[in-house]
Amino acid sequence: DDKFITTDYLQQCPSKGAAMMGAGDQQQASRGSSVLVDNIRWQSYLSSMTSAEAEEWGVDDDQRRFFVRFGVSKANYGAPFADRWFRRHDGGVLKPAVLERQRKSKGVPRGEA
Repeated sequence: DDKFITTDYLQQCPSKGAAMMGAGDQQQASRGSSVLVDNIRWQSYLSSMTSAEAEEWGVDDDQRRFFVRFGVSKANYGAPFADRWFRRHDGGVLKPAVLERQRKSKGVPRGEA
């Protein structure tokens, strides 16, 4: 009794509105029929770095276009998956990026009250 495991990969782009609003990582951001999104068991995305994310991760605004975030927006049968950042290199090759979240100061800096 032979058993086969098959995987189908379908690519779908986010809607322009979702991409412009920084919501390209949401499950419902896909264009077209919702039947595909509603019935699949696993969905991932690549999302360009926004200005707010560049500030959060300490990336110069003119460099942010080189960074993309990979994440899983739907996983029915798996554990949660942490988003991962990648940097575009020559030829469009994506390599893991090492980014450090920047600390935000709270309140008024000392000596300025």
